[in-house]
Amino acid sequence: MGNSITRNLPVPSLDWTGDWGMAATALDRDYAHQTVRLLKEKGLELEMTLADRNCPDCDGAIDEQIHNMDQVRRLHPRYVVLQLSEHSGEIELRSGKMTDQYRRLLQGLKDAGVPHVYCLSSWGEKDVNGPHATGILMALKDFPEYAYVDITPVATDTLNYGDSTLFTDVAVRWHPGDRGMLGIAETLSGAIWEDR
Repeated sequence: MGNSITRNLPVPSLDWTGDWGMAATALDRDYAHQTVRLLKEKGLELEMTLADRNCPDCDGAIDEQIHNMDQVRRLHPRYVVLQLSEHSGEIELRSGKMTDQYRRLLQGLKDAGVPHVYCLSSWGEKDVNGPHATGILMALKDFPEYAYVDITPVATDTLNYGDSTLFTDVAVRWHPGDRGMLGIAETLSGAIWEDR
């Protein structure tokens, strides 16, 4: 479950033509597909499904996934990755709205019987104690069986962002490029491998 870092349809106005994690140069280079590849190379057989994102009336990316529990119940996933929170602004963070939405999403996953959930820290947040991290960790307090996956070390390296020679739009370049996507995948696959 994620936002544009997980999958973004083509956006002609940004010169983005992909249908995968934004700023990766190909489908097999975004973090979701690389995570699956790395785990399969270690011997963990799994299939990946990207959660639907088709809720025009929802209140942002997290709320969009709260309304996606029918798909979760239908799939019965063993592992769910949450790559969300980047679109939560200062007011949502300070008011506790992001934490509340995140907590409701976690509760929905627990109620659906998902045993393993991995909550990625916010891409671009370079402080391990930043407001997005704090909001996610506050939500996780009620769900000790679920894991926080800190990708801050990947996000602090400017070489891990979108390639400026390939992408002209600053919004696209803000996303993790191939190197950043691999860094996320290595961190995430390590966490999942420990829970196999």
